[in-house]
Amino acid sequence: MKKLLILAISLIMLVSLTACGSSSDDSASAEEPVVIHFASTVSTTHDWYISAQTFKDTVEKESNGSIEVVIDFGGVLGSDKEIVEGVAAGTVDMSIDSTVGIDAVVTELGFVNLPYLMTSYDEVDELFYDGWIGEKATELAEAKGIKVLGWTDCDFRWMTNSVRPIESVDDLAGMKLRVPESPMYLAFFKALGCTPTPIAFTDLPSALQQGVVDGQDNGPVLTYTANLYQFQKYMTKSNHSFAAAGVLFNPAKWDSMSAEQQTIVQDAADKYVTDVKTAVRASVISIEADMTEEGVTIIETTPELDASMRAAAEKVWQDEEVTQYYDQDAVAKILKDAGLN
Repeated sequence: MKKLLILAISLIMLVSLTACGSSSDDSASAEEPVVIHFASTVSTTHDWYISAQTFKDTVEKESNGSIEVVIDFGGVLGSDKEIVEGVAAGTVDMSIDSTVGIDAVVTELGFVNLPYLMTSYDEVDELFYDGWIGEKATELAEAKGIKVLGWTDCDFRWMTNSVRPIESVDDLAGMKLRVPESPMYLAFFKALGCTPTPIAFTDLPSALQQGVVDGQDNGPVLTYTANLYQFQKYMTKSNHSFAAAGVLFNPAKWDSMSAEQQTIVQDAADKYVTDVKTAVRASVISIEADMTEEGVTIIETTPELDASMRAAAEKVWQDEEVTQYYDQDAVAKILKDAGLN
């Protein structure tokens, strides 16, 4: 009986140890979630960020926790250019960037930012989101090793300044305007009689506050959410350039995910670009009212100013020093459609 009891105890201990070993093995073999770092330079009050929270929740829920999304907005992963470079190199998984930031890395794509190329949302929807401009932009970005999940709104660029209302081209004479670090913007505002000054966006608030420049030309959403309007008395609704926004992804990171995970992320990105577009266009209306209430004078573009800016824009379209690095087929189409070649 004693031998039988010892044998029974031994068997129980063996089963217990086996079970413990199996549990340990299962734990060790459990897959860690795929972590996607989603980057941008905009603040947490921007529609891109607000909609990104829904993107994160959707992806994590639909993937049953197999994907974790970390939102790195506010420029914590660098400037627009650095973030786009990071997506291409694999140091950043995912981002949303305006085409101005993307242009700094994919220079061939810069034609999409040409002034007066699109001046209404109807033209944006027709030519960019549903047309040849968006198709070409995607092709060029992916040729540089950047996967495009979709395109959405930044907003139209308007002009703000602290000096005087801008109602004609004469009002721009000698005005120091901050512009993106791009030869195209320099050429356009020089043609309007300004003194364009390239300054990185991260340095813009202090440049406006200290009077280094008189004004700048970001859209109303970014101007408001980045508090740039606090240093500016006047805003002119010029719609002189439209900056779309690309939702970008690193190809190697994309390929590391399962087909099911890719579908979940792409579906959520499709919803994200729609959510952003809807939110940004609504924000333009509400933000205009908010800035007016806070003392900013909003000025409608006069026919005279519109004609002068369009003429300056067409000069830029034909300036080969500006367009030489852009996709030449796209430039040729723009000139042909405008009857300029």
